[in-house]
Formats: sequence, structure tokens, C-alpha cells
Amino acid sequence: MYTIENAEVSRGCYIHPEISFSEAQVPQTVFETPGMVSVAERKLLYSLAFKNYRKNGFIVDAGSFMGASVVSLAQGLQSNSRREPKKYSNLLNKKPISSYELGFLPKPANGSDRVWECGSLTYQFGESFVPILEKSISPYNAIVDLNIGDLNDFSWSDEPIEICFIDVCKTRELNRHVSAQFMPRLIEEKAFFINQDFFFDRLPWIKVTMGYLEEYFDWYGQVFSSSVYKCKKSIPKDVAEYDPFTEATLDECLKLHDKHPNAHLTDAHKLRMKLSRSYLIAMKGNKADAIEYLKTVGEDYEHIMDENTSIDRNDRFRFNRAVRQIKSDIF
Repeated sequence: MYTIENAEVSRGCYIHPEISFSEAQVPQTVFETPGMVSVAERKLLYSLAFKNYRKNGFIVDAGSFMGASVVSLAQGLQSNSRREPKKYSNLLNKKPISSYELGFLPKPANGSDRVWECGSLTYQFGESFVPILEKSISPYNAIVDLNIGDLNDFSWSDEPIEICFIDVCKTRELNRHVSAQFMPRLIEEKAFFINQDFFFDRLPWIKVTMGYLEEYFDWYGQVFSSSVYKCKKSIPKDVAEYDPFTEATLDECLKLHDKHPNAHLTDAHKLRMKLSRSYLIAMKGNKADAIEYLKTVGEDYEHIMDENTSIDRNDRFRFNRAVRQIKSDIF
């Protein structure tokens, strides 16, 4: 599952040739839309909607933020020659893209002010960015159904899903909800599923869930922090509703977590996966073991800790944060 024949390899990317986007001619508007997803992830989403989408099901964008991901998908769909210009008859005349967004980033738990800057745009955490998102997707209102609010309050119908981009599993509850709502509707042998937070140093429930569902997917690669999959067989509802992170033992969760692709990973990404593993150990009730595990991780990856010192959150920051949060029971 985790070796891709003839994989396309470039900085931050290791992808299946079926979803190659290196030659994609992406409109500038895709890159100008504010958001946190990388240039490569925007190209991936544009290319999937432009080249791989066959209009057999809907497109889901969960965690749209200010619009970068949903604009990438919508622009790709508009450029898709298989798109009917006036209607989507086999999609029951509904808008083909469903976008979900809470509408604000929570303020830090300590109450301090935090801002995010993108070009001339400055966003204050805690404030609504819905007007920015609405402006971003306004050229695509005919094909994008925007849903504002907590994703846990939304339910997906029985409509099939052909592309599912997930950038919302910041909590175990949201991770469970995504699995239960979207996974059973992925189209067998056709649907692409992208989890944007997979190669991240926290959120271990994502790795555990994808390890649990391994038999239902072919792994199609990594694009920066995103892990890309193609659904190879339908996922039964009862399988999707089971939450291994909550219900399985620590040993079972560790085995599922460690099924992640690793042969191609850089040392920096290997470190992030190790840090995720340490959070898993602590969250499942073994804080002392997690701290001991981190000591070994720190020794093994000391050689990269101070790379990228020009950025605020380099590997040493991530490692120190894991140590601090686990010692303080802040998960």
C-alpha cells in the first residue's frame, strides 16, 4: 500500500502518477486566494477537479478557511471539459461542491491576542472571517454550496462523494464525525480522499483512523502535510462509525498509527510522526511512557532540530511543545 510505482517526487511531494499535477496550468486566482494550504496542495486540488473528476459524485471541502482549497476545486471544476455548462443532471441538479467552515479560528486558550497575516490581509483570531470566504467563492456561487457552522452539526445525505478534502479534524470528535458521515459515501474505485492534517506532529487520531481503514484505500501519496488516498472498495457504515482512537487499546492504536507511509519521508516528517505517536501514548493514559519515548526521539532527531531557524515553528519548537504539553496534560 505504501510504495508507489513510478511515483513523482519533488520537494514536499511523493505522488501517484495518476494524480500528477506538475504539468497543470493553474489559473492565478487559485494562488491569490487567502489560505494556509500550500501551493502544491492547491495545484493538487485544482488538478483533481480538472483532470480526475468524472462527475460521478459530489465534491466535499471540509475546513475551507478563507477559500483557498474550495476555490482550487471550483476553478478546476470550471475548467473540466466533462462539466455540463448549465446543470449537473446526474447530481440531481444540486451544486456539486459542498464547502464547510466554522467561520473563525478560536483565540488561544491563554486569552492572548494572535493574528495571521497573508499579504496585506491581517486576521485576528476569534473574529469571523466569513465575509472573506464569501468574497473568495463569490465567482463560484453557482457550483459551491457554502455551509457555515460546526461540522458536527451537519449530516451528509446518501449522495455519493467523488472528491473529499478534509482539513477539519482538529479534534477527535470531528475526526469521528468525518469518518461516520463521509467515508461510507466514497465511491468505490473512483473517489479520492485527502486528509490535510495527516503529516502533522499532533492529531494522532487521524493516523489511527486511516490505519484502521487501510484495507479500503490505496495510498496515492503525500503533498506536504496532506495524505492522499483512492477508495478501492466501499466502506460499510458500521465500519466507518467505529472510532478506534476512542475504543481500541493503546497497543492496538499504536499498531494502526504506525501503518503510515514512511519509506519516502524526510527526517523532518519522520520526526513529526514520532511526535504524533508520543501524543497518542499520553492521550491513552501513559504519560510517563510518552515522556520516556520523547527522550529517545529527541536523541534520534537532534541533528535536524535547528534546521529552518528562520521560521517560528521549526522542529525544535515542535519537539519542545510536545514535551511541554505532555508534561502539563495539555492535549
